[in-house]
Amino acid sequence: MTAISLQGVNVKLGTGNDSFRLPQLDLDIYQGEFIAVVGPSGVGKSTLLRVLAGLEPIESGKILIDENRVDGLPSADRNIAMVFQNYALYPHMTVAQNIGFSQKLKGIARKTSHRKVLDVARRLKVDNLLHSLPEQLSGGQKQRVAIGRAMMCEPSVFLFDEPFSNLDPALRAHMRLELKALHQSLGTTSIFVTHDQQESMALADRIILLSPRGIEQIDTPKNIFTRPVNLYAAQFFGEPQLNLFDARVTSTGLQFSPNYTVPWHGPKALLDTQVTVGIRPRAFKSDEKNGLAMEVTLIEYLGDERYVHLHPIDDGSQNIVVVGLDQVSVGQVVCLSVAPHKLLVFDHSQRRIDGVSQ
Repeated sequence: MTAISLQGVNVKLGTGNDSFRLPQLDLDIYQGEFIAVVGPSGVGKSTLLRVLAGLEPIESGKILIDENRVDGLPSADRNIAMVFQNYALYPHMTVAQNIGFSQKLKGIARKTSHRKVLDVARRLKVDNLLHSLPEQLSGGQKQRVAIGRAMMCEPSVFLFDEPFSNLDPALRAHMRLELKALHQSLGTTSIFVTHDQQESMALADRIILLSPRGIEQIDTPKNIFTRPVNLYAAQFFGEPQLNLFDARVTSTGLQFSPNYTVPWHGPKALLDTQVTVGIRPRAFKSDEKNGLAMEVTLIEYLGDERYVHLHPIDDGSQNIVVVGLDQVSVGQVVCLSVAPHKLLVFDHSQRRIDGVSQ
């Protein structure tokens, strides 16, 4: 069942030089999905959330939640709960009062409200903090309280606007696990905005990747990593970032240099043209018999991994990063190859091109 449907939605905010336009949105989000919205700053990730929540108007189109049109309804009537980046807790209220605020607005009996507040607080492991004020809480505790307050609304949809961006890396990772477990137990449709591609990959059932052009790709984390629709999507995901090479399409494959060709057969229209080839840092392997010669320029030690930086011998200005290359040292020349199925090939328009069977 479709939980949220955006049909031809256009958004324009501000006027003149201060205006911002979100390109037309057409998408369906299904009941119980966890959706991550990612992209660089300024592409409209938070604007999309605010539009769904009714905090920003749309210029045209339709927004449906649980098959009911809501774009003409105020925020309070959309059955959506939003968790903000800055927590937005009431400083003069205790944890219990913050969590139970929506119950008070609805006129729920105190005894019933207290029982629900205690249940939510226990699930979020803040039941020992019910009498504390926000100023007495850590960042992670504040975020749990903000999530608890949203849970008390029993919404159809949760909206999370970069809720972990103010937390340190270790706490972020911990909160990510807690949110994933919470979503699995509640089963409520959730939309999570983040600029962190690893966070989106770890949390989401599907990812919406935005750019200034609008939606670039909507797909599962696995598909968006292994089958990106274009170069923009391929470069956005992966750490370290995708390595890029120029190669010529020949009758025998992709020619990276006079001495290195990878077997690959693409559409006939690409024959004798130049393409861009993306190779993930973990896709390379040592191959002294049939490899691309590169010189090691820098090695970064990162605990159980190390990033090896290299320059191809025929292009000393290009920096390539390889992960998992052992027993090499700076200044050493090595030969590396890659399996054909691990290549990401892009044409002149930056669309990914699949190889074809012969």
